[in-house]
Amino acid sequence: MTSQTPSRFGPVPIVIIHALAGLGIVFWLSQIVSALIDGTHVWVTLGLGLILGGAHVAIWRMTSLHSTHAIWAMWFVFVGDSVLTIFVNWHAIVLVAATVALLLLAHMPSARRWFTSPS
Repeated sequence: MTSQTPSRFGPVPIVIIHALAGLGIVFWLSQIVSALIDGTHVWVTLGLGLILGGAHVAIWRMTSLHSTHAIWAMWFVFVGDSVLTIFVNWHAIVLVAATVALLLLAHMPSARRWFTSPS
């Protein structure tokens, strides 16, 4: 199956976007649970988790709806992850790389057709 071949769930880039958005949701849920268990930086982690995890939910949902708003949510996550990398922990560069992958996938021809087609 190529990226041009539509599947039951959409073209391959769209399926991967959904998978990466889902991983982002799981990541932030795990960070929140971890902070609650450890009792460290609970409010900061909860706030970041709700904001950036919520943006991942928006990416997933807006992609399902064929909305280009998903791309704006990806840019929001890119900026948020970049700020985390610079000011909190340089290991967050992995999150930035995943967001760059999301943005590249969203600009593939089959994904662009998906976002401009009616749902």
